[in-house]
Amino acid sequence: MKLKEFQSFMEKSSINLALLSNSAEKVNPNFVYFTQISHINSILLINKNPVLFVSPIELSIAEKSKIKNIQKIDNKMFNKIKKLRPKTIGIDKDYTNLNSLKFLKAKFKKARFKDISEEIKKLRSIKTETEVDLIKKACFYADKLIKESISYAKKAKTEINLKKFIEKRILDLNLEPSFTPIVASNLNSKNPHHLSANSKLKGFTVIDLGVKYKNYCSDITRTIFIGRPNKKQVQTYNKVLETQEQCISQNLDPKNLHNLALKNLGKFFTHSLGHGIGLEVHENPRISSLSNDKFKDNMIFTLEPGYYNKFGIRIEDVFIYKNNKKIPMTKSPKD
Repeated sequence: MKLKEFQSFMEKSSINLALLSNSAEKVNPNFVYFTQISHINSILLINKNPVLFVSPIELSIAEKSKIKNIQKIDNKMFNKIKKLRPKTIGIDKDYTNLNSLKFLKAKFKKARFKDISEEIKKLRSIKTETEVDLIKKACFYADKLIKESISYAKKAKTEINLKKFIEKRILDLNLEPSFTPIVASNLNSKNPHHLSANSKLKGFTVIDLGVKYKNYCSDITRTIFIGRPNKKQVQTYNKVLETQEQCISQNLDPKNLHNLALKNLGKFFTHSLGHGIGLEVHENPRISSLSNDKFKDNMIFTLEPGYYNKFGIRIEDVFIYKNNKKIPMTKSPKD
């Protein structure tokens, strides 16, 4: 996406070229950011004239990339790169294992290596208008699936049946899940990362799902009650909802926003208030007690206050930050 900005950073940092690898099994979001293709075995070389190296059998996939200079991966590839005589090579430490680094150091004995992953993550945290549109579409489908899931809950009867229903609908829509859907009911609802089981849907039931649209993620959680809640349960649900509403309206930085939710919900709130979202379901900015991030225009993130004691309640939506306001991108009812 922001290739020119990254090339400018490389020039200022005296990085002659950067190498980003990707595999079909382990997708590198930093690679996807610049190429806009994901499931491919490839190496992206970034300098003034970026090159996408791919195996001959994947040329048809590579042709959909934003990088138009496409060359085959072969025995001569590293000799071509050597001719560029790089003094400093940028690498993505999160996707470069020790063996790969040893290999690169053997190939480029005179070069030094510099990690570029944090700079790319910083670029990714502020979305382009194209990215905003793609995430809007992913959120549209998340809203659609939450509505369908809630409607199907009574018929599903068990957590695993409802989870399978969600997974089938994602496939029907020709989409990928952002993560494995979570359906957690009754006592299981107090575990934020519960693995859906053959448990009966009863009482508070947390449904957490997301989909990818053209590589970009959505993430939404709704908590429903199957049966008739008592007064205390209604009050607790409303407290979580009011906490989210307060966090939406307050113009605080991510750390203090998390602390506001913590003050409201106390020891029964056990995870971060939210997270950035984009090519990954969890990315910058961090919204936690450990965050040093600041909200900036076109950052997209979730707010997901939760309560976990004898039962669990979580309400999560995706927001875009613009002009000191958090504008919802997921719009499903919370009543």
